[in-house]
Amino acid sequence: MAEPFKYRYMSGGMGLAADISATAYEADSPPPQTLRAYGRLHLSLPAGGLYWKDAAWLAFGMSLHTHELIARVAGRGHLVLEVASLAYPGADYRSEVAALALDGWIHQHLRLPPCGSAVRHDRAGRRFTFDWAGGETPFADDLPPLLPQPE
Repeated sequence: MAEPFKYRYMSGGMGLAADISATAYEADSPPPQTLRAYGRLHLSLPAGGLYWKDAAWLAFGMSLHTHELIARVAGRGHLVLEVASLAYPGADYRSEVAALALDGWIHQHLRLPPCGSAVRHDRAGRRFTFDWAGGETPFADDLPPLLPQPE
């Protein structure tokens, strides 16, 4: 049965919120129609579908705990985080909040330590700034530097 978690961040009259409901289980083989986050870690998305950015940020939120989650299955099978629902109730929409919501869910329901990711509100700039664990840059592949362009 899916377990709920409510992520909330408020600062200076601005706020971010996400409600997530999920469950975790082990499987002998990779479940069909899941995203493989890493090795034996899989993410199952809500049956009704999600906006593609929300799905990507959920996968990133799961990846913040890769080492701890892999240790849970220790070669016995596959670990699936099944997200039953994700909603953004009455707050500014930022798809990055999906990662923070899943991080909070993992911390609360799987009893793993927080990964260290956070959000700040820059009042002067009137924007939110996200800090990811270990200085991680989401979705940035380590690519070789670009070659100089011929003139």
